[in-house]
Amino acid sequence: RVAIMSTPGLGTEFTISLPLTLAVMDGMVVSVADQTMVAPIASILETVRPAPEDMHYGPNGRYLSVRGKFVPIVDIAQSLGFKIGNDINPAPLLLLVESENQSQCALIVDEVHDQRQVVIKGLEHNYASVPGVSAATVLGNGHIALILDLDAIAFQRGFAAEPATEFATQSAGD
Repeated sequence: RVAIMSTPGLGTEFTISLPLTLAVMDGMVVSVADQTMVAPIASILETVRPAPEDMHYGPNGRYLSVRGKFVPIVDIAQSLGFKIGNDINPAPLLLLVESENQSQCALIVDEVHDQRQVVIKGLEHNYASVPGVSAATVLGNGHIALILDLDAIAFQRGFAAEPATEFATQSAGD
């Protein structure tokens, strides 16, 4: 839908309204707790499979040592309520992400499948708001994948305002 409003002497305003089904984003398709999900590429800085000596325990949980800074690690599965217990992988696959406020955290995923453009389908109108999930998409194979809200996941775990820090920690191998 295109709306045109013109006011003599002031100018013309064009408004284009697109249905949500036409909204497309670049995403990284990942597995988390045997679920296929999509992480927005715009927030991902890099993927990391850390060495055990890069994993540390600090005052608020586990941290990843990246280029001299300690970045908090968030277990996506646990944040979304998929895992219960202490299933700690000593060398998990991590997505290093940066939030809107420039803070960083590392998110645990089980596997990275590929990168692709996905069509965004809102959940709130048909279902409900889900903390840590911004929308969903239908993949080429017909399966539905949740689109992760990486800022909300980091915020849920209390890391949204926590910049990468330097502090003494105990290594995971100690």
